[in-house]
Amino acid sequence: MQQLTVINAWMWSIGITIVLFLINILIANTVMFRPNNPGTTTRRIWFWVLAVLSLVISFLINLYIANGIEVSAQSRDYLIHAGISALLMFVVYVGLGFVLSKLFPNSKIGTWF
Repeated sequence: MQQLTVINAWMWSIGITIVLFLINILIANTVMFRPNNPGTTTRRIWFWVLAVLSLVISFLINLYIANGIEVSAQSRDYLIHAGISALLMFVVYVGLGFVLSKLFPNSKIGTWF
């Protein structure tokens, strides 16, 4: 098995967050405006569902990777960084979504918040 460092935990979390954020932008742009239903609730729900999924998926993948580490001290350090990176990427996800929704208030992304 390759040498695993805590950078791997961060890279997995960053990658998952970027992919899910891009999927969220795609979903927000595919939800149509309708006369009686502008789709704002649907976009908000998708935003928060994918935000929580980014947290859960990145931690679960890192947990699976940490189970393969045989040295307990390295496994503990990896899990600490897995948790921190998952939480931080959740905060970045929500923060970036907030900033984009305020930058583009008249777009479909502007309905996230």
